Amino acid sequence: MDKNCEKSKKETKFSLFFKKMHKKFDYMMFPDDIKCLFCENDIPNFYEKPYCAECEKIIQVNDGHRCIICDTPIDDEAKVCDNCRKHVPNFKKAFCAFVYEGVVKNSVLSYKNDNKRYLAKGYAICLAKKLKDLKIDFITFIPLTKKKLKERSFNQSQLLATELGKILDVPVVDAFEKVKEEATAQKFLNFAERQKNIVGLYKLKKIDLNKNMNVLIVDDVMTTGATLSFCSGLLKNKVKNVYVSAVARTKLKIKLN
Repeated sequence: MDKNCEKSKKETKFSLFFKKMHKKFDYMMFPDDIKCLFCENDIPNFYEKPYCAECEKIIQVNDGHRCIICDTPIDDEAKVCDNCRKHVPNFKKAFCAFVYEGVVKNSVLSYKNDNKRYLAKGYAICLAKKLKDLKIDFITFIPLTKKKLKERSFNQSQLLATELGKILDVPVVDAFEKVKEEATAQKFLNFAERQKNIVGLYKLKKIDLNKNMNVLIVDDVMTTGATLSFCSGLLKNKVKNVYVSAVARTKLKIKLN
């Protein structure tokens, strides 16, 4: 046998062994299938419900009366919220697991700002239950700029999409590119300003699409839906349906103008 070939095989075996040991060490340090998403105490039935009985008492699951389009909670008997009536989004329907407040908000902020990547699997389990009856051809996600990705070290939406794809057995496609940051952070803007502020920040990559496809775009939090709607618009006329999904949904209090 050629010595270079034999050396290459040994290096491959060593590399695979190292990766395997790294995964085991990572799991020992961050066991992602025994911890509550919100208090991180041990729980016995993670794959059925990835949060404990105590946290279940205080979290707000997004399963009450809500907009049939953007999934935001609605206080009155309307089927569609004011925002969706006046500014129809480019996606067909949104699916969000929780309302973005209290321990849910704290958990999501820790996930993306404190590098708690192990929370992605639990979030994906909650979202998969919402999406189990939806036909999806591929999942994609909201991207970060290269600068932001370097600062954070991972894209929280991409990791969430990856975990969701594993559960639903659906491929994940890197469909979008974020070409620049917002001129003004979205959180400081009203609804109409957010819609304008997002224009031109994202573009669609060259990917295979057809008119029979159902696509799901994933993000961590949905506020006004401006980002998800804009990215949905990049796909809208190229596929059959665009759906969106997020771990948590804010209850809209933002003025329309």
